[in-house]
Order: sequence, then C-alpha cells, then structure tokens
Amino acid sequence: MSSRPRIALISTGGTIDSLGHDRTDLAFYTEARSRLPEGELLAAVPEITEVADIEPVPFERVPSYQLSVQSWATLVQTVQQLTCDSPCDGVVITHGTNSLEETAFLLSLTVDCLKPVVVVGAMRPFNALAADGPLNLLQAVRLAASPHALGHGVLVVSNDTIFAGRDVAKATTFRADAFTGADMGPVGHVEADGSVDLRMRHDSNSTPVFDVGDVARMPRVDVVISYVGADGALIDAAVAAGARGIVSAGTGGGRPTAAEDEALERAVRAGVVVCQSTRVPTGKVLRSPQMKAAGKVVAGARPAWQARIALALALTRSQQPDEVQTYLDRL
Repeated sequence: MSSRPRIALISTGGTIDSLGHDRTDLAFYTEARSRLPEGELLAAVPEITEVADIEPVPFERVPSYQLSVQSWATLVQTVQQLTCDSPCDGVVITHGTNSLEETAFLLSLTVDCLKPVVVVGAMRPFNALAADGPLNLLQAVRLAASPHALGHGVLVVSNDTIFAGRDVAKATTFRADAFTGADMGPVGHVEADGSVDLRMRHDSNSTPVFDVGDVARMPRVDVVISYVGADGALIDAAVAAGARGIVSAGTGGGRPTAAEDEALERAVRAGVVVCQSTRVPTGKVLRSPQMKAAGKVVAGARPAWQARIALALALTRSQQPDEVQTYLDRL
C-alpha cells in the first residue's frame, strides 16, 4: 500500500485545461472552444505521482463564468463528502480564474472539515508558451498533501503564492500574478524546492458560517454598481425581477447617488434586504446609525461579488436585517 497522501482531484474546467489557437494565443483562446481530453492535464505532470496518489473525481468542465448555482451546490456537496466521508487526505479543484474567487469564497463559507481544500487555475492555456497551469497544479497537490495545510480551510494557490479562500481576489486580467489577498495579503508560498511555507493562519477562513445544503436554496441577489449620474432604474428592475436581496456597490465608503438611495428605500419597503458595499477594491463599509435605521446591512470588507454570495446564504436563514448582519459580521 502506498505511503503517499491520497488527493482527490476535481476538474471543473477553465484556462488550465484549455487549448489556444496556437502557442502565442494568450488572449482569445476561449474562442477556440477546445480543451484537453479528460485526464490529459494530470498525465502531462507525471511529477505529481511522486507527491501523492491522485483520485480523479468526475465533474462538469465549463468556463468558470458559465457555472450556475446548481453547479455550486453539487460542488460543495462533493467536496464535503470527499473531505469527511472518504479516505482522501485533501482535495484539489481546478477552476477557471474568472470566478475562482467566488467559488473559493463560497467553499470557505460552507465546507466543514480540517482536510485541505485547494482551488487552482491558470492564466495561460495549456498549449501556450510558458503555460503556468502544469506547475500551478503540481503546487496545488503539494499544498493539499502537506500536513501544514491541515486546519487552514479553503486555500488558493497561484504563481507559487497561497491565499485564503475567504480573502482572495483576482486583480489583473491576463498576467500570471493574477491574484491578491486584498487587505490580508498572501498566507504563504510553495517554495522552489516544493516545500510548503504557511506563515499565517487565517482563523475565520477555517470556520464555516453556513451549511453545504444552504447553497441550493440561495435566492436571487443582484449587484448594482454606483457611478456619477446613476438613477434607480437597475434597482427597481432587480426588485421587479424577484430579487430578495440587493448589493449596492457604492462609491467610497459605500455611497450611492440620491436617486439610487430613493430606489433602495423602495426596495427595503418591498421586503428586499439591501446590503451596502463599495466599488473600492479594499477597505470596509461601516454600518452607520442612519443605515441601520433604514434597514440596510453592510458588507464590511467584502467586495460586492462576495457580498452577494454571503447575503444570499444569509437569506436562507433570515430576512431580518439585524439577523442578516450578524451572519455578515462573522465573515
């Protein structure tokens, strides 16, 4: 029997197993609509077998911007089962980078297990010059197989850098150093010799706030971004479309326009929970007395797309703003 760690590998698609038109196609490869056959990405990195025994887990492979709530519900259930009810020592998920930060955040809020869960992607297609996917995958397996990763919750590795799933954000469109840890920064690195150096433990990242079963019940929550001259049309449209929550990505510390404020007040009166966020990349939105009196909740330091996930999950538990805020404060 092998003494190597056993790592489950879930391949959801994305750039990491995509094929471009040619070796210099670093931008328009998605239009080629071509990807590696099942299993060939793993076969292309035989060094992985020196690190761990890999158990491939079937999953739909699509560009990450085409994932649905149903896809997420299946994914979190699968990861929860693998980490708690199977003999595997960790899970690696290959994922498109466009929405990787959303999936990693969702997993960190719902999956409850000490075993490592590592999400990884690539910024260049598999057949490109200097493709980053094969090494990223090897580093992800090294991280998932490391005893140092136990209890750290959901992690993301990219370009040798490790981020907490609760805080990771994509910061650039095409460059290999695409991810950042926002205010927190990275939590560690996979070094050139393959060793794992986790320098910081992000305590909240390893503490789920919701259950995996909540994902399938997430209601519609829309995001509206503020800008000079914005009116309330998009907010009213979201309410008319059946949104049970709205995230307002305001300017600065969370400031919508006067017309948006009026529309948000109409939304609150209609029973919609409004969460105030900001379009600014980092920093907190604070719940002022006026916001609280108006029935609004705030996203804290969460960007709007993460606040949308957190609000949707919180709404499966309560529609009362003060109760919803207690969930958001735990992130």
